[in-house]
Amino acid sequence: MHTYRLLLFFFLVTSPLLTSAQSDKPVGGHFGLKLGASFTQVTITGTSVNIPKRALQPNLGVMYRYRYNRLVLQPEALLAIKGGTFQVEQVGGRSTTSHSYYYACLPILLGYIPTEGLTLQAGPEFSYALNSGSTNGPGAQNDLGVVVGIHYDFLDMLNKCSLHIRYVHGLTNVSPEATAAYYNRNVQISIVYNLFPKKKK
Repeated sequence: MHTYRLLLFFFLVTSPLLTSAQSDKPVGGHFGLKLGASFTQVTITGTSVNIPKRALQPNLGVMYRYRYNRLVLQPEALLAIKGGTFQVEQVGGRSTTSHSYYYACLPILLGYIPTEGLTLQAGPEFSYALNSGSTNGPGAQNDLGVVVGIHYDFLDMLNKCSLHIRYVHGLTNVSPEATAAYYNRNVQISIVYNLFPKKKK
């Protein structure tokens, strides 16, 4: 229920921005809606009983893409779940618990278009934890990450859709344990629905 309330709040806050789409031309900008999945895991250094494993989590948000010939500026506002699952050795086997870290994320990406339809992107991602300090939440409220990825624009009948594939490398220790350091690692695959402006008649 907590997740659904966050998603509803996020949509209500960002929906007024979506009416201002601008341009899909070589010079100009437009908004887009994002929905995808993340393969997320925590890398642990130091001493911990937890054994990190991957988890599959959703992500969604909005983006603004401004293109100037072959250069692109693309800020985004996302809701993403990071963290992962942890296993602990016990008598008779291992127990598994889910550690879902809920973040409001602001990636600011710069891109270069080597060939039409493909954009190479990189930039920082600033994240704010919505459940820091909770039992299965991160120990730190803020996380800074580095993003690298590609943006691919589909053609023909799917020309309003794009594909985002990216890797987010967390730089901040988000561990709730004093004896170990946790760092977020995240691979995101998202579909974007581009809100291009209506062409003038």
